[in-house]
Amino acid sequence: MNTKKAALTVLSIALKIVVLALVVMGIYRLAGVAFDYGHSVFQEKAVDQAPGRSITVTIQEGASNREIAELMEENGLVEDWKLFYIQIQVSKYAKRLEPGTYTLSTAMKPREMMAVISREGEEKEEEEE
Repeated sequence: MNTKKAALTVLSIALKIVVLALVVMGIYRLAGVAFDYGHSVFQEKAVDQAPGRSITVTIQEGASNREIAELMEENGLVEDWKLFYIQIQVSKYAKRLEPGTYTLSTAMKPREMMAVISREGEEKEEEEE
C-alpha cells in the first residue's frame, strides 16, 4: 500500500512539474509575441522602399481611426491595419486626422502618412503667411 501511495505522490509531483513547465513556456512565448508586436508599434516601417507607389485615398467625413486604418490596409499602404490603428492611437495624431482625398506613397512610414492626413504641414504654412 505504501508503494502505491508513494508512486501516486511521485506521479502527482511529476504532473505538477509538467503543467508548471507548460505554463512557463506559454508565458514566455506570449511575452515574446507581445514584445515583437509592441516593438513594431514604435519601429515604423514603410511597405516599399523609395520611391514606392503613389496611391490616392479618400477619407470620408466621420470616419473613425479604425476605419482609416482598415482603408490604409485595403489600399496597400500598410501591411497590418491593427498595427496602424495602434500607431494612430499612441501618436499625437489620434484626434487630428482630417477627411479628404490624399495621395500617399507606399514608401511613406506610418507617422508620415498620419502627418499628411492630419494636414500638419498645411497648418505650419498657414501660420507662416
